[in-house]
Amino acid sequence: MIKIKGINGNLVFVFGPGTCTEYLTYLSSHLAQNNALFAGSTVYFRGEGLKDLSHQEIAALQKLCLENGLILNNNEPEKTVSKTETAKSRHLPEPPAGQDVFIHRHIRSGQKVHADGCLVVWGDVNESAEITAGGDIIVLGKLAGIAHAGCFGRKDSVVFALNLAPSQIRIADKISRSSGDNVKNPVPEIAYLDEDAICISKYSVRKSIKNK
Repeated sequence: MIKIKGINGNLVFVFGPGTCTEYLTYLSSHLAQNNALFAGSTVYFRGEGLKDLSHQEIAALQKLCLENGLILNNNEPEKTVSKTETAKSRHLPEPPAGQDVFIHRHIRSGQKVHADGCLVVWGDVNESAEITAGGDIIVLGKLAGIAHAGCFGRKDSVVFALNLAPSQIRIADKISRSSGDNVKNPVPEIAYLDEDAICISKYSVRKSIKNK
């Protein structure tokens, strides 16, 4: 029904023939028995069985994974390739833009999380944790660790947090470090590039940073 494979530290769920109910029942049991082993791992959905599921059914499977501490990503996990394969890939078209990653938990100290697209964290990012994204970073909680948005060079990327108190912010190739000030009444703030310098301002729905 579902085969679980490990590739370079990531989990790949390969869906064979079955129904959404069968998938949910199997994963609920399997994740509950191996929660300590799987929590914090990046998971990829693959397999022919996904083609018969609706968007709502796939979303239910994704929600179950998030509730068990897994990190969702629909990009292909890295694989070891030969020099011949690498040479052939130079003649292939550019791959599609990276997928966004949504995390419904806190990022603990010492953990590292990456998204090729945008990264959304429904929780806190604790001190010494590090999060990176090819696009924007949005933290619906306190950001106290290191955040690097636009890590592939996108200068229009932003970092947003309900409580923005990072030890370091990077946007593209620019770096800004914490001043050490303790804000007693935090407000939502957004960090962005303005003339190659990182600026931080209070977030306002009436102001579009990217259209400056």
